[in-house]
Amino acid sequence: MTIDIAVCDDDSKDLENTTDMVRDILVEYNDMYSLQIFHSAADMLNKVNKVDIAILDISMEEMNGIDLGRELKIRFPEVSVIYTTSYEQYCMQAVNEVHAYSFLCKPLQRQEVKNQLEELVKKMKQSDNKMQKVFYKVHDSNGKEYPFIKLELQNIIFFQYVKTKRRIAIVLENTIYEYYYVMEKLVGELEDYGFAVNCRGNLVNLRHISKMTYIWIMVRFWHYHKRGLASLKKR
Repeated sequence: MTIDIAVCDDDSKDLENTTDMVRDILVEYNDMYSLQIFHSAADMLNKVNKVDIAILDISMEEMNGIDLGRELKIRFPEVSVIYTTSYEQYCMQAVNEVHAYSFLCKPLQRQEVKNQLEELVKKMKQSDNKMQKVFYKVHDSNGKEYPFIKLELQNIIFFQYVKTKRRIAIVLENTIYEYYYVMEKLVGELEDYGFAVNCRGNLVNLRHISKMTYIWIMVRFWHYHKRGLASLKKR
C-alpha cells in the first residue's frame, strides 16, 4: 500500500519544517509513501494527480487552504485533510465547510503530527479492502466470460450502460469489461465511494475527471468498432 501525501504552504520555512517532520515520522514505520511539496494552491491544483493525505496551511495568498481543500475533496473524495494554522478562528470554518480530518496549530509539535498521521494510516489500511468490488458473470473485450472479477474501485474510470446489449460497461484506463446489472442499483451502491452520474448518464469516478474526455472517446470508438465487426459477420 502506497500512501500519497501532499503538503502545501506558501511560507517556505513552515513548508520545510512540515515536510521534514512528515518524512521523519513515516520513515520510523517503514511505510511506503510518496511525498509531494507545493508552494501555493495553484501549483498544487495544476500538478497533483493523486493524494490520500493533504496537509494544508489555511492562510495562503491567492487561494486559501479552505478553498483548496474544498477543491481537493471534489477531485479526490477520499482525501483526508489536515489543516495547519496560526489562527485558531479558522479551525471551525475548516471543520464545517471542508470536513477536515483535523487541524494543527503552528508551530507544529512533532507528537501531534505523529498522532494524526498514525491514525490516518491505520484508518486507510483498515478501509483498503472496502475499496474493492466483486462483479459477476463478466465479459472482457474479447468476449471471454469470467464467473467473477474483483476490481479496485479507484482504478475504474466510469460505468456506462450499453442499451444495445443491456449491459453495463466497466471502463478502466486500458481495459473494458461488461456485465448484466441494473444501473440504478449500481449508482446506489457506489454513491459513498466517490462516484456520480454525469450529464451523459454515465457513473463517473470523480478521481478521474481529468481523463474523462479521452477515455470516453476511446469507449465510443470501441463500441462502434465492435458494432462494425458484428455487421461484417452477418454479411
